Amino acid sequence: MKLGDYVRICEGVHDDQMPDDSRDGLIVELVGQYGWNRDPDQIVVMFSNGSFLKFHSSQVEVIQSESR
Repeated sequence: MKLGDYVRICEGVHDDQMPDDSRDGLIVELVGQYGWNRDPDQIVVMFSNGSFLKFHSSQVEVIQSESR
């Protein structure tokens, strides 16, 4: 996973701030467990309703990868 990837949040994961009609969004930030010097295991996703939510990488599925 990398910045700009289009992702879907896995079924069974819920957050009240996610859009009701959509579980997909763009990765805008990757965060390591203990700060910036670790391998990223947390993903910040921007949704169509303007929410920015953080998920564990195991809760996120890549739909389309941004080529760089």
